Amino acid sequence: MLRRTLAAALALFAVALVWAQPKTRVNPVFQEIDSIVKTLSEITGLSEEHPIPYGRMNKKQLRQFLAKRIKKTLRPEEIYADELALKMFGLVPQDFDLKKSTIDLLTEQAAAFYDYDNKKLYLLDDSSFNEETTTLAHELAHALADQHFDLNHFMDESPSNDDENLAHTAVVEGQASWLMLAYDLKKAGKDPAPTTEMLKTVSDSSQSSLADFPVLKASPLYIQQSLLFPYSEGTLFFAAVYQKMGQRSFAAVFEDPPIDSSQIIHPERYFAHLKPSKPKLPALTEQERAKRIAEGSMGEFDHEMLLRQYAGEDVSSSLSPHLRGGQFEILSLGKDGQPVLEYASEWDSPEMAERFFRAYKKVLQTKWKHCDWTVDRAAMFAGTGDNGYFVTRLNGLTVTTVEGLSDAAEWRRLQEVATAKSPMKVVFRPAASAPHHAGAAPRY
Repeated sequence: MLRRTLAAALALFAVALVWAQPKTRVNPVFQEIDSIVKTLSEITGLSEEHPIPYGRMNKKQLRQFLAKRIKKTLRPEEIYADELALKMFGLVPQDFDLKKSTIDLLTEQAAAFYDYDNKKLYLLDDSSFNEETTTLAHELAHALADQHFDLNHFMDESPSNDDENLAHTAVVEGQASWLMLAYDLKKAGKDPAPTTEMLKTVSDSSQSSLADFPVLKASPLYIQQSLLFPYSEGTLFFAAVYQKMGQRSFAAVFEDPPIDSSQIIHPERYFAHLKPSKPKLPALTEQERAKRIAEGSMGEFDHEMLLRQYAGEDVSSSLSPHLRGGQFEILSLGKDGQPVLEYASEWDSPEMAERFFRAYKKVLQTKWKHCDWTVDRAAMFAGTGDNGYFVTRLNGLTVTTVEGLSDAAEWRRLQEVATAKSPMKVVFRPAASAPHHAGAAPRY
């Protein structure tokens, strides 16, 4: 969902986030580049094809750099679509500014970066960056990989497969974070394979950094974890690939990359080449004439964050791994262009689908200021929310929802179709509680 905006920024340059404790700024360590690259080449088996240009940049210049790159890469309507999707799922507040938040976050967090476009390494001038060679090794790992696998192309965003985009970002950042640890071990004369305890420090330090950085700490859960996921989970993913494939892994993850966040979280699914399903979205009467605002995949990471935010960590951790796949689209319907969300998820058993159906009811009842239901049955939940009529249903392995309808007739039709496919006794609330006000629902 937010992938095109935050990931567009991350895809333009590989960022070394400020996980280390701040120290007094020291002289640049650029003179150590040749030595670092040589060590990385020994670990990876990837040769340096040409010298790596480098320079400095301050925080003000970084903000300008980010703003220009986002403007160049994404049209305003694409940023609006990403932001709208996040708001309709309830993952960010209604007044959230995605573009500004992305620039603020990366400006606060970045200590160094490698620019894929200009093929140049930068260290930040006015950050509290501990300019040790281990952090520089992270950026040089990106540069070395770029010379062999064209990271600009590898990180080219697919507008409809957000989850794959996240997986690719995790490959890039996870491998570089792993190499940062491996570099330290190699320089100390040890086997350059980080221990389990060392790998855990990457995840622990990224999560603990929330307390030290106010912009990150104040960000919505989904935004926070979208930034941290490629580093924490990506490092553990690459460690699993390296354990199985050794040095061959440095090329394998680019030549045969993971295709969704599930393969990052569960490396065994990557090795088994398990592909996500694409459940069918609900069909609307005016769908063919509607304008599509946004569409994309909803992977395990997205569901984990949604459930964690509205149902708690226990439900999230136990339920999200059972996702087979998810899809969504947002259509502009009617004369007033009301945005309507269509979403479908498929689960690995009827029991897990039923659990998610119950959890999603809680999402609906919590993400809106008001959720006035008129139908609440074992396989259907329907009524009105802040932005209009909704119908959510359970059908075997699949949970679907349509949210934001202003047409009461279409709303009733969807319920009738669902009832015909899954016969059940539908009990309505008294007419006095019927959603007569949906047409005047707030606009996103």
